[in-house]
Amino acid sequence: MQFIKHFSEIDETDLPYVGGKGLNLGKLTRAGFQVPQGFCVTTDAYRLSVQHLSEQNASAIKELVLSPGLVAEIRTAREQLQTSTVAVRSSATAEDLAEASFAGQQDTFLNVKPDELLDALKACWASLWSERAIAYRQTHRISDDGLAMAVVIQEMCDAEVSGVLFTVSPFSAEVSIVESNWGLGESVVSGAITPDSFHVSRETGEILETNIATKREMMTATGVSAVSSAQQSVPSLTDAQLQELTQLGIQIENLYGQPMDIEWALADEQFVLLQARHITTPVSPTAPSGTAYSALGINKDFVEKLRQKEIRILASRAAKHGTVWCHHNIAEVLPAPLPMTWAIVNQFMSGAGGLGKAYRGLGFHPSKRVDTDGILDLICGRIYVNLNREAELHFDGFPFAHDFNALKQNPQRAMYAQVQTDITRSDASFWFKLPIHIIRMSRAEMRLRKYRVDFDQQLTENIFPAFQVEVEVEQERSDADLSDAELVTKFQTWCVKTLDDFAPKALTATLLAGFSLQRLEAALQKCLDAPAATHLASRLISGLSGNLTVETNEKLWQVAIGDLALTDFLKDYGHRAVDEFELARPRWREDTTYLEQVVASFQQESTSHFTRQVEQRESAEAELSTLLDGKTNLRKQIESELDFTRRYMPFRETAKFYLMLGYEQIRRALLELDNRYELDGGIFYLVPNELKQLIGDDDFTDIIATRKIEREFMLQIEVPDVIFSDALEDMGKPMSRDASEIYTGVGVSAGVATGKARVLLTPTDAQPSDRDYILVCPSTDPAWTPLFLRAAGLVMERGGLLSHGAVVAREYGVPAVANIPNATRYITDGQMLEVDGNRGIVSICHETS
Repeated sequence: MQFIKHFSEIDETDLPYVGGKGLNLGKLTRAGFQVPQGFCVTTDAYRLSVQHLSEQNASAIKELVLSPGLVAEIRTAREQLQTSTVAVRSSATAEDLAEASFAGQQDTFLNVKPDELLDALKACWASLWSERAIAYRQTHRISDDGLAMAVVIQEMCDAEVSGVLFTVSPFSAEVSIVESNWGLGESVVSGAITPDSFHVSRETGEILETNIATKREMMTATGVSAVSSAQQSVPSLTDAQLQELTQLGIQIENLYGQPMDIEWALADEQFVLLQARHITTPVSPTAPSGTAYSALGINKDFVEKLRQKEIRILASRAAKHGTVWCHHNIAEVLPAPLPMTWAIVNQFMSGAGGLGKAYRGLGFHPSKRVDTDGILDLICGRIYVNLNREAELHFDGFPFAHDFNALKQNPQRAMYAQVQTDITRSDASFWFKLPIHIIRMSRAEMRLRKYRVDFDQQLTENIFPAFQVEVEVEQERSDADLSDAELVTKFQTWCVKTLDDFAPKALTATLLAGFSLQRLEAALQKCLDAPAATHLASRLISGLSGNLTVETNEKLWQVAIGDLALTDFLKDYGHRAVDEFELARPRWREDTTYLEQVVASFQQESTSHFTRQVEQRESAEAELSTLLDGKTNLRKQIESELDFTRRYMPFRETAKFYLMLGYEQIRRALLELDNRYELDGGIFYLVPNELKQLIGDDDFTDIIATRKIEREFMLQIEVPDVIFSDALEDMGKPMSRDASEIYTGVGVSAGVATGKARVLLTPTDAQPSDRDYILVCPSTDPAWTPLFLRAAGLVMERGGLLSHGAVVAREYGVPAVANIPNATRYITDGQMLEVDGNRGIVSICHETS
């Protein structure tokens, strides 16, 4: 048995003993490349040490007592290294080989001191049996039989800059990709930060694409350190260094005879190699030279690489108590945004954006973390709410939190979960500041009460009309007369006008609606249990007037029966769209195809749907009157809260109507630039700060193509609606298709309906002849609501009592159940369903012969 192999001693026959990482470091060293000195503790040492264990698991391995002979050999080899600390990295026998990309599955320890070395060694061994590593092997059908761990021990490199190099881009056969950050490379490899990114021509060394990140943190020998403000936006590599690194990568590629994924560091103005592995994604031989590959040219291996990167990013964002991400809230109307839309919406949904301004206006104090990071994360191309950060919207420093374990037991509860006070999350500063928190909460309660007295009147009489007039003036201006720079200014101006100035006021009304509904339900619970109170509240707020989404459908009805010309309809409502929160989607006035389809279906429709919702409300009012007989004080309280709820609930839809007026102006500026630069919609794959570069003659063709393809790959990764930080490996696993007979969700519109399922992913898939169906869809926005007129019932994967689909279903008296995860997968088009909006149950019906 040989327990130690120095890099210079390793050859191709040593793979079973040193693993993939050790083998590659040996190969690079023997070929003369600059590699920090080191050695491998072989798999012989691992097998000797675990041979008497009854079961190999992480806990048992960490408690091992190593043989004196092995310890002596490790210490002797360590003394030959020149640095005071070392890096200790796993080297599993299947790792870093062409057949698999295990990168990140086992542990790495940096800056390990001599007295810490043996513990780090055992921790590396133990990571072979972590839940994450086991799940990865199971997913990829890699057997545990004979599995062993070698460990690389290597001199620490005092790097000025570090990162990764892909010698061949997955998108272009003639391009290398470099990602880099200040300090040690672990921050780049782990996904903990967004690195600088460069695309370099392999043939000429020309820098084809540069994306400079704001690098606020870096990894150093002492841990995570702040980057000075002067260095945060400075490129971490010069053009000359990028060209040198690219050529170095090609030399390594020639050594291996195939494209490589290389970890490197820059120390004392010299590049050194920390690791090299085969790129597990084959390069398409048919890819056009210098152009982005087609989706067929990239196989599932590249998708897996993206999945692992997303997992590392989420792991770096996870809190020690656990983090939950939920695909709800704005994700219901904007599930998978393009880069331009994401950049704008992410800023808006932060403490420093429109959302934070609305909360502050009502007396809340969002945390600094919410100010900088917002409450959203983009995961595999989809929007998720980070529930941990969402809890920090209210009072900075107050221990509001979600019960991670309770949500893990029932993920459906994560949809619109209410935060709770968790004193175990508090620290000494909380108790010191407790009087301040109490004062802030009292002031917020008073401000909420004050605002809702007449804020609806302010919106209706002043704020909405003033904004509409401003938009109408802008609408009359010709964008064709503006210079490129003026178009960029218009874009910036209307982002501010719409999302920073107007939106917080509109959003305030929706927050007041939620506040009033909560108080109404709390009052009803004084005479009913919680489910009954929620159900009665839902019926009491059905059929409300003043909802502009409903008014839009009524106007379409007038178009259908010939009382209103479509051109006149478009003057007032042409700024709406299917998937209207996505800036890339054409507005109705740009493309009337969907409207014409809706009008055709309305021409065969009766008017009964417009009045049936009133029956729900009147029935609920009669029930409430009986329930409150003789309870004078409670009656006054409930009637007051019901009045406020009815007044503010329509604003959840009306606010969108006006918000989209400004949104259309943002789109107009982008669309004009897109046309001028012949980007064919590509401008929506840029981000706001790139617009000035665009008009400065920077060529974004390759960047746009790359982002399009990467987004396509991201969206191939299946992700659940609720993601838990201790189960990140579940991302990408095929979702269960096991059908059930009964699905339980949240009843959001009262009543019971039966009909055949019409499973749709977009409203444009509906057929004009469809009638009396149960609409089954992911979620809805205003473009879906014309379908409600022909639906007997509604089933949504996402949403709550205040979601768009719920509000409009109540307006039309359509029984609806929300929060049925994966309903569009489980329920088959044409199945007979019963939707019980009273109890929140969807049942599969079997026809009797």
